[in-house]
Amino acid sequence: MPRPVPGYALRPAAESDIPGILALMREMAEFEKLTGIFKATEDSLRASFFGARPAAHCLVIAPDEDERTPIAYVMWFHNYSSFLDKRGLYLEDVYITPAHRGRGLGGWVLGHLARMAVDLDCGRFEWVVLDWNRNAIDFYEHHGAEVLDDWRLVRVTGDALRRLAQIP
Repeated sequence: MPRPVPGYALRPAAESDIPGILALMREMAEFEKLTGIFKATEDSLRASFFGARPAAHCLVIAPDEDERTPIAYVMWFHNYSSFLDKRGLYLEDVYITPAHRGRGLGGWVLGHLARMAVDLDCGRFEWVVLDWNRNAIDFYEHHGAEVLDDWRLVRVTGDALRRLAQIP
């Protein structure tokens, strides 16, 4: 079991965490220079995490002295590998506020999710990283992750998605 980081709690998100999660997501969007596509709201996150058909799971990290104020969030969901014939655990986001970095929280999160993947009999644990984020790449490789050079993410969104779906 991954060792906890003293002074912090890693736990499933509660509905009361949504305003804090949304604020952390905005910080991450600013860091990644992606505020132009940021659409999340408190209501959309509530539906995504706690609705009748949740789209994703969310964990938060909060300091022991203020357990109600998340300083990090971790969003994940299951994907599926046809070749392995198993579901996988896909890490969509992990964001830790700069003031709390360098304390072992990131390694704790990766270890926790890896343990979940093993316990859930997942065939793999994966995520993407921006090619310019050298600090993140180095961190992931330090923890045993392999950054795949021969795969490229393919995405269709917005008007292109509507055109592909032949929706006017």
